[in-house]
Amino acid sequence: MLRVSFGLFSNRQVLMRCIIFLTTLFCVHPPAVSQFFLKDRFQNLSFSSPVGLYHPNDGTDRLCVVEQGGAIRIFPDDSSAIASKVFLDIHDKVVSGGELGLLGLAFHPHYPANGYFYVDYTRNNPLRTVISRFRVSPLNPDSADLSSEVILLEQPQPFTNHNGGQLAFGPDGYLYIGFGDGGSGGDPFGNGQNRSTLLGKILRINVDSAA
Repeated sequence: MLRVSFGLFSNRQVLMRCIIFLTTLFCVHPPAVSQFFLKDRFQNLSFSSPVGLYHPNDGTDRLCVVEQGGAIRIFPDDSSAIASKVFLDIHDKVVSGGELGLLGLAFHPHYPANGYFYVDYTRNNPLRTVISRFRVSPLNPDSADLSSEVILLEQPQPFTNHNGGQLAFGPDGYLYIGFGDGGSGGDPFGNGQNRSTLLGKILRINVDSAA
């Protein structure tokens, strides 16, 4: 019998080692398979500088898109939707561009009953972040009442960037507000570690308190 060897290993040993290696490669480390994919759900709609997508949770199956320039648009949660409506337009109050603008939206947990929603936007002269409450129009569920604005707080901003802007209600019913560190670069004023300023913090406020 002809026997070919490779150094200390026979051809059979080499073959077996190759089989074991390939089996380990494909069984232990199978090719990665993507578990998700992206799809343009609303192909007939377009928005100007959108910064967030929100659901009012009022049983009407509608969605809202926040546009940085100062508008909130509302439309049915239907891929065949062909148009959106202006729910709120405060562009005349908002200074936008770069990291400035209408940056956050949160619907009150009891929005179906009280119609309250909250926004985070930047305003000029002086430059500041404004947290406000609005109410939906009692006559039109697709439109907010502009005259209903109640300002909850205002925070001066030393620079035009790092404004944060995220709003969200927690399971405790409190409104959480994300403030950036005030801007520039590297937090030059150390706001993130300074407990005497709201900058660089996450706030938790009770919007239902009478105080």
